[in-house]
Amino acid sequence: MKFYADVHRTKKNSERYRITYTTDGTTFKHVDSFGEIPAKPGDRLFMDTLPPQHMDGAIELLRRGVEVYYLRRLTLIEKVRRENKLPKSAKRDIKALMSFEERWFRRVTEDFLVLRRMILAHRSLLRTHQQLLNKYRALSDVEREVLKPAISSIEK
Repeated sequence: MKFYADVHRTKKNSERYRITYTTDGTTFKHVDSFGEIPAKPGDRLFMDTLPPQHMDGAIELLRRGVEVYYLRRLTLIEKVRRENKLPKSAKRDIKALMSFEERWFRRVTEDFLVLRRMILAHRSLLRTHQQLLNKYRALSDVEREVLKPAISSIEK
């Protein structure tokens, strides 16, 4: 069975994500985690995007035997929305996902998701390191001593 899911931010809390999914394009359900989707081994889940907050749920689905795919280019959904002059909504985005060929989706593995999470953490540390170095250069000698331990711990 094919599941199609749209991952979107909630209106009240822009840091939380909500998942709307369907199998037939007419009945839509909402969940907070991919692990709550009732997919069984052999099922396939096609989604628009996979935020880092939901990687654990996607890994759980993969361990259950569900094939997980995400859209290679999000601009495709925007293009369909523009062509049909439709406002943005989770249901319309899912219907757009259902219209795409499978070649526009990328299959993910558990190794890929773990590696992606590590890369995101590394990039975050690099940005923090660069910010601290920039602040370090702007401070006086006395104030620099306060930042030295933080910079060295990030470098480790």
